[in-house]
Amino acid sequence: LEETDLAELVSSEIGAAKSIGRQMGAEMSLVTQGDCIVECDPRRIRRIVRNLLSNAIEHGRQHPIEVHLAADNDCVAVTVRDHGVGFQTDQAELVFHRFWRADPSRNRVLGGTGLGLSIALADAHLHNGWLEAWGKPGCGAQFRLTLPKNPSIELIASALPLEPEDNNA
Repeated sequence: LEETDLAELVSSEIGAAKSIGRQMGAEMSLVTQGDCIVECDPRRIRRIVRNLLSNAIEHGRQHPIEVHLAADNDCVAVTVRDHGVGFQTDQAELVFHRFWRADPSRNRVLGGTGLGLSIALADAHLHNGWLEAWGKPGCGAQFRLTLPKNPSIELIASALPLEPEDNNA
């Protein structure tokens, strides 16, 4: 584990994804609040963030992607919000199942094996963190990663809401 500034890590991953995002018509923005330093394995957290960004680009239907980071005394949370196809409320847990797809008939543009979110969830759990999903058909999805600042801390709340304020748009 390393002391890692998640604001820098997430900003770097957004920078790496901007080119493909532009090609797919999706601009990305980042808003950060608070001290976003956590003890983590930065390689695994990069993998989670990269997966969330690529999924947002893939499913965002050329709409903006909003990334938020916030911290409180115990944790740092990252949300990735797209305004694309979304999914049914009862599918929020299913998105983390291996090979699961909300619309199996839909062709993927960026490729993928169907393992990304399953691996991301396992990586979050290795850090005693949470990875959760919210979706609404036609309104998009938001994924929230919550990590304790120190892995010995047991999470009881997140620094960001799971459901976006703009959940109707």
